[in-house]
Parts: sequence; structure tokens; C-alpha cells
Amino acid sequence: MTVPILEAKAITKRFGGVTAVNAASLTVGKGQIVGLIGPNGSGKSTMVNLVTGEMTPDEGQFLFNGHDITAQPSYRRARLGMARSFQLLRLFSSLSVEDNLVLANHMRMQSSLTASILDRAAAREEEAAARKRARELLAWFDLQEFASRPVTALSIGQQRMVELARGMMSEPTLFVLDEPAAGLSPPNVDRLIQLIRRMRDEFGMSILLVEHVMRVVRDLCDHVVVLDSGEKIAEGEPEAVVKDPVVVEAYIGTGWKRRAQG
Repeated sequence: MTVPILEAKAITKRFGGVTAVNAASLTVGKGQIVGLIGPNGSGKSTMVNLVTGEMTPDEGQFLFNGHDITAQPSYRRARLGMARSFQLLRLFSSLSVEDNLVLANHMRMQSSLTASILDRAAAREEEAAARKRARELLAWFDLQEFASRPVTALSIGQQRMVELARGMMSEPTLFVLDEPAAGLSPPNVDRLIQLIRRMRDEFGMSILLVEHVMRVVRDLCDHVVVLDSGEKIAEGEPEAVVKDPVVVEAYIGTGWKRRAQG
């Protein structure tokens, strides 16, 4: 039996009179890639923000490695080993590719801001270690030649890879990926699938994957959870889920089913 790294238990989130997520539960096992899918407005984005601590649920509980993190803010969850990417790229456009990664590492540095400003030895050592780690990850993503370039000089596909590399700077045990295939060409989607699989296999991390591109979900996920109108309507292996009549109905009828199978 797979040991859970993340458990979301009966999570509910309301905005005024609207219930965005209604008693929804999901589990991500250690070493698993779990997909979270659903039509537009299904509550996926809200659920991701609840998982990562950008929002607090009105009801329910989150456990991370068996510890209750329901009231923990996002920065504390990050320090516990949780990272995320965003559907809309949130890179620092004024910085180089390498500096985008190094800046993401600062939350883990032990030296104080004052020590960094005063250029003390400990701060210099941590900065050097962060840059070494950044270069290693850029090489892993085949981005080393772009390290000193402005991140805005890269293509959207390359910027997606920078964002994944930035998330890996913190050596997360759980990486929440929010529609990483958004805006990618088919060849870049193929490469993304390979890289996400390698992230799990080579680094041992668990992944919660929110995605509209069903080819990505079917090729990568061990388990899929489906939300509709904030409620979990199905879960199981990808091939079984995309053929579930309830899931097909939640999307755009049989037209969606043909696209999912294509």
C-alpha cells in the first residue's frame, strides 16, 4: 500500500454564498503522480490554492507526511517540502535565468538578510551553493547555455522549464504543477511529459498535476481525481476515468471524449 505524502480530507471552501470546493478529498502517495482534472469552473484552481496554503479551507483537514498543516501558510508548507508552479508564468522578468532560480532559494538560506547585505562568509558560501545548484538544474533541463540571459529572451516552452527548475531548487518532496502544458506546442508537450516523469523517477518526488491536456494526464498519472462544481465526481486510473460517463457528461459531451482518446 502506498504511503500518503498528502491527504486532503473533506475540504470545503466558500466565497460568500458560492461553494467553490465541497467536501472534496484526495490523496497523493509517495512517489505517485496524481492528476486533478475537471471542466472550467470545477474548483481545481481553488483546490490547488488550498493545498499549497494560498487559501485556508472553511472545513476539512490537510495532512502532509502525517502532520496537520491545515492552518499553515504557503511559506511554511514550502519549507516542509512543498513546491508549486503556476498556470500563468510568474518569473522575474528583470532577472537572468540563473538569478530566477537563485532568488527562489533564498527562503531556504540560513543566513539572515543583514548577513547577506554585509557579505559575511556564511552568506557568501550559501550564495555560492545556490548558484551551483541552479547551474546543475539548468543543465538537467538543457538550459545551461541560457543561464546569463534575461528570462524574457526565452520562448514560452523554455520559460516553463525555468519555472520547473526554480521549483526544484527547494528540493521538494511534493511538487504541485498547475497546468504546466498551457501554451506549449505538441513537441514541447512531449518533452514536458518526459521531464515530469524523470522528476519523479530520478528525484523521488511526488507530484500533484492539474492539467487540461488529457494526453499529459493519461501518459503520466498513476491516479486521477475529477472535480465538477467543486465536488469530486470520480477517481481512479486515467483510462477508466476518461471513459466514465459521469466524467464525459461533466465535460463537453462526446466531443470531449473523442479528444481525450485522441
